[in-house]
Amino acid sequence: MAKIVFCEDNLITQKLIRAALETTPHEIQFASNGSEGIKLIEQARPDIIFTDVHMDEMTGLELLSAVKARDELAHIPVVLMTASVQSSYLEEGYSKGAADHIIKPFTVDDLRAKVEKFASLLHQDAP
Repeated sequence: MAKIVFCEDNLITQKLIRAALETTPHEIQFASNGSEGIKLIEQARPDIIFTDVHMDEMTGLELLSAVKARDELAHIPVVLMTASVQSSYLEEGYSKGAADHIIKPFTVDDLRAKVEKFASLLHQDAP
């Protein structure tokens, strides 16, 4: 089981993510913007972070930078979620330490596969 924080400002997308992952064993928490997200991440100490790139108050790229700047959080993989076809966002994200990305709109299977990819890495690192 993985503890996952999703930073997503679109309520419909949040509902879709919930529905897609409700039958998985993972603990899912949501933040509605990047500022709320960084507070939740500091408190929850998740295993995986998924963040929308385009959000108010703090973008996903700013959240990524904030996570990677904190020694106690820097090890957490951050997956960028974006509907943008501009590769510059992804290039910037990878240069700041993003572990992966998923293009919106994504399918239930695509999201589950991305979650399981990182959840399985947690089990490999376990003693």
